[in-house]
Amino acid sequence: MFRARTSTARASLARSYGTSLKVPAAPAGSEQVFHAQVMLPKYSLSNQKWFGLFFACNFGAYAGHYFYLHFLMPANPPNPPRDANQARPEKHMHAVDDE
Repeated sequence: MFRARTSTARASLARSYGTSLKVPAAPAGSEQVFHAQVMLPKYSLSNQKWFGLFFACNFGAYAGHYFYLHFLMPANPPNPPRDANQARPEKHMHAVDDE
C-alpha cells in the first residue's frame, strides 16, 4: 500500500515541475507542421568535418600555448654567483623580533 502511494506521488511530482501559468493553445488551422525541407540549416557540418575542425582547433590552441612558452615568453636570468668573501648577516632580514 505504501509503495503504491509513493509511486503515485512520484508520478504526480514528475509531471508538475513546469509552469503554473496557462499554456497557450495553438491557433485554429495550425495543425499542419512546417516541414524542414524548406528550412535548410544555414551552417551544417558532417560528423567528420566537425570533429576535424574540433581537433584542429585544439591542436592550434595547444601549439600556440607551447610556442608562446618556449619562444616568446622571456626567461628569468640566472641568479648571480655568490661572493664567498662577503660577510654573512648576523640576523636574517625577515626574522621576527621576539627579543
